[in-house]
Amino acid sequence: MKDRMFNDLCFAIDKLSAQENAAHTVHEIIYELKNSLDIVSAVLVEKNLHDDYLEIKNRYNVSEQFTRSYKRGIGTGVIGRIFYSDEFAIVLKGEREDDYKDLMLEHDYEMAVVLRVAVEGRALGFLALYFANKVEITEQLRKFLISIVKLCAEAIRKETLLGFIKETRSVDPQTGLLYYHFFHQKLREEFDKNIRMKIPMTVAIMDMDNFKRVMGVYGLNTAHELYKELADELRAFVRGIDVLGHYGTDEFIIYMPNTTLNDAEIVLNRFLENLSRKRFTSHNLCTSLSMGVASLHQNESLEDLLSNTQRALYQSKLKGGKISRCDE
Repeated sequence: MKDRMFNDLCFAIDKLSAQENAAHTVHEIIYELKNSLDIVSAVLVEKNLHDDYLEIKNRYNVSEQFTRSYKRGIGTGVIGRIFYSDEFAIVLKGEREDDYKDLMLEHDYEMAVVLRVAVEGRALGFLALYFANKVEITEQLRKFLISIVKLCAEAIRKETLLGFIKETRSVDPQTGLLYYHFFHQKLREEFDKNIRMKIPMTVAIMDMDNFKRVMGVYGLNTAHELYKELADELRAFVRGIDVLGHYGTDEFIIYMPNTTLNDAEIVLNRFLENLSRKRFTSHNLCTSLSMGVASLHQNESLEDLLSNTQRALYQSKLKGGKISRCDE
């Protein structure tokens, strides 16, 4: 088993080095896993950055018809936990029924392993592997699967970065917000400086509560118009030192330099209060935001900070909105 895992890892690295495109690389990696792990099916699911729904991007032993019809939200079940809280989860038949249904494809399964696919600290989707029988997930196998999914994520990051280089753009022309890759670069620079100088550092991730509802009633164009007008409102409200970025279809991310968690909450609560009186688009729509906020603690990495912020956002969603903070 150890030799097979090593060979699969070498295979995945080789495919990444010779990458034609992300979809081809991930397909080859998944196909190689079917023999070494004896999986019955597998999917790599990504969030569509246009309408925020999840879509199957790569598959093994899943029909084309089902793949085309698969369209769902993240939710607050096991998929939601993978996006915002956990990087690895095991789902067994007969245990948590809601989690079992959350990962259901076309057929029943005995066991599934699901792993977060993240690029530069932002969850983009998940890899789910399905088994006909229960399999012992040793610590060695767990680390191997996490390494494999990181290589899949790197393939996606590499393709995205090449696209940015071709466009030579750092700002989304529709919203005036930094693309996440460039926001992350800026955040990395500030993180290194703040660590050296021991300056407070706070990050918030904001999610529109009614994007899909607006899209369902008024259409995708109106939902995007609402997002763009909300972005304008955010840019006008935040302080000149704050850095605002595009995080997802209906999400924003903000870095607040030299700001404690308590001070950040005061600023963000003031914005939420102001937002409750605003109306947007020609349909006179209102909107609200769920927010996760976290500050850097001693001996934490940038990835820890972003992970804590995502977990706080997940808690905010569970509570029905407003601000949730991570004090750990």
